[in-house]
Amino acid sequence: MPPTLEDRPVRRGAARGVRRNGIDAFHGLRYATLSDPANPCAATVPSSGQLKGAELTDVPVFPQLPSRLEGVMGPGIRDNPQSDDAFFFNVWAPAEADRLPVLVFLHGGAWVSGGGAARWYRGERLASEGLVVVTLNYRIGPAGHLDDGVADDRHRPIEDCLAALRVVADRIGDFGGDPDRIALAGQSAGAWYAWALSSLPETRGLIRRTALFSIPAITPWTADSRRAFTARVHETCDRNAGGWVPGALLEAGAKVLADSPRIPGAIPPMYLPVWPTERAGADLPLHVEALHLRVTAQEMSVFLPPYAPGTRAASLLLETLRARTAGESLPEDPVPESWSRDRAETVARASWHGFGRFADAIGRAAAARGVRVTQHRFTAFAGPGDLGATHCFDLPFQFGNRDDWRDAPMLEGWSAEAFEAVSRGLRAEIAGFVTRSP
Repeated sequence: MPPTLEDRPVRRGAARGVRRNGIDAFHGLRYATLSDPANPCAATVPSSGQLKGAELTDVPVFPQLPSRLEGVMGPGIRDNPQSDDAFFFNVWAPAEADRLPVLVFLHGGAWVSGGGAARWYRGERLASEGLVVVTLNYRIGPAGHLDDGVADDRHRPIEDCLAALRVVADRIGDFGGDPDRIALAGQSAGAWYAWALSSLPETRGLIRRTALFSIPAITPWTADSRRAFTARVHETCDRNAGGWVPGALLEAGAKVLADSPRIPGAIPPMYLPVWPTERAGADLPLHVEALHLRVTAQEMSVFLPPYAPGTRAASLLLETLRARTAGESLPEDPVPESWSRDRAETVARASWHGFGRFADAIGRAAAARGVRVTQHRFTAFAGPGDLGATHCFDLPFQFGNRDDWRDAPMLEGWSAEAFEAVSRGLRAEIAGFVTRSP
């Protein structure tokens, strides 16, 4: 979003920003840097500073290839430069903010793409609901997940998010935020991180509330599985004279994932977080006071093979999913009129297995421990008729920034009025969750 004649420079503490539509925006705030600039897997050290004169899309994101969901979300992430040292966060705050509640958002992207500086996550409209909104980058893909031969139990993206959260808590008062009222939200891979972070002793008293949007049911990597995946990537990668070859590793990792066996009806193979499997169950103890969960009604529609109705492949997939979810009561949601009964059942069972069941179990476990839990199902349909309420389709409405999603095919056919009506409700919902008194 380019500056307008109404924009004017502002300062908060040492940060430089711009005031637009009554919201102060600060882009490219550094929270860390690599301890070894030549090694993208290196530990980070705290750092500060700000990119000069940066618009949101001037802020680098971590190296990545085009997302597998670009066909529905559009190419928005391509607007940002890429860097192995993209440890930045961004802040939006109402002009007169004074100890307002804070919402920190962690982006998704299957652990291999995305970034908090993508225009998709511009926080201006969300901040206008009376919040201070923060987005941040964390390491993804090879730099975040390949074994570096140093510490098998480390998961670098978790460390990145922890480092950023500490800096946000320390500095958010400069932007009119209340460090005692920080809510952590995430979508997809970001939701998994928000959930995991909300259980760590390091965040006790730092994160007060957590919102999980489309949290996937995954089995995290162990140190052994990460080592095995890393070996496959290195075998695939032409490392030439040795050392870190970022572009080659990205391509090699993508090839290894593409060649990995795919479970019918499940999310395609991905890079995964390293986390003790015994601590990855839905009953993971959370130390927050409130939890908000949201799934889209047809999460899996964009991931399933486009089998023609009535074909042997379509029937086998449905039979597999029926066996996998036998005896379970599935939510009943509206579906596109063009869908056959079998297509609707296939998507419903896959979505429950891949997302809904896990979110529901997390909510029940948290409520049993006295956490206040709210849940929401997003049921608006994406423009293309074969998607329904697919994975990621809630994001434009959550942030309310339609112009930043101008090239997203999933918004085709949505009028400005209809978009705003849905967005208004979603923004109010999350703002109410963040700001509500205990």
